[in-house]
Amino acid sequence: MLPTATPLILFTDLDGCLLNKHDYDWTPASETLDALRQCKIPVVMNSSKTVLEMKQLANELGLTGNPFISENGSVIYWGSGLHCGNEESKPASKSEVIGASRDVILDLLHSLKPQFRFRSFADLGLAGVMSETQLSEDKAQMALARQGTEPLLWDDSEAHRSEFEQTLNKHQLTLTKGGRFWHVAGRTSKGKAMQQVAKRLLHPDGNAVVAAIGDSPIDQSMLDLADVPIGIPTPNGLGVRVDADRGIVATAQGAAGWAEAVAKLLSQLNVTSSEN
Repeated sequence: MLPTATPLILFTDLDGCLLNKHDYDWTPASETLDALRQCKIPVVMNSSKTVLEMKQLANELGLTGNPFISENGSVIYWGSGLHCGNEESKPASKSEVIGASRDVILDLLHSLKPQFRFRSFADLGLAGVMSETQLSEDKAQMALARQGTEPLLWDDSEAHRSEFEQTLNKHQLTLTKGGRFWHVAGRTSKGKAMQQVAKRLLHPDGNAVVAAIGDSPIDQSMLDLADVPIGIPTPNGLGVRVDADRGIVATAQGAAGWAEAVAKLLSQLNVTSSEN
């Protein structure tokens, strides 16, 4: 649980936001991350990446111990650095899978192979994932260690994609477009998981602002539910809807845009490190 004085809790997508899309560099955001730490403002990563990938990134970004949301809301990692309220309802383990299992998803995808053309991570294998993502072998192996989602590349027509999605829906699964892949998951979302984490973290007497940063349609659910939605542009323009009355849209892409938008947010909330 956060102290009542905490003015903000920040949820963020990674690729195309805190991390540059193609080289995964976050250097332009490093000073802003330092400022958030000095202000004791928690940063909660909310990404399509796996728990293993995000644990490593948490170490690199200085976010070790913070909770994070992986696989687009299908898994919550509660961490250890922030005390959570409602201890009786907190899961015994640090990770909580709240979506469909990957095995269930893969079984259905295998059955649909004769009808539709697509390549899932399971189809691509280690070499294919490395080629499509430009990840190193170690990082590609972590990306393959999924628990509740399956990314895929769609190689068929738009009409067939709509039919494919309807078939998934009949089996209580969803299809959502991310920055690079389509993602098959259970009936979970980044927004639902964000609400669950925020409820555990926020002090009942506090009035902290919940902000969410995203760049692609798969981030829309958390932007819609946040007090302050923040959009980061892509090379093809803005890929999310941002309420003009309460939101922020960066002018730069990737980590530079992330730093720009967060700086504007802190300024609007009149948050400075000297307050802590």
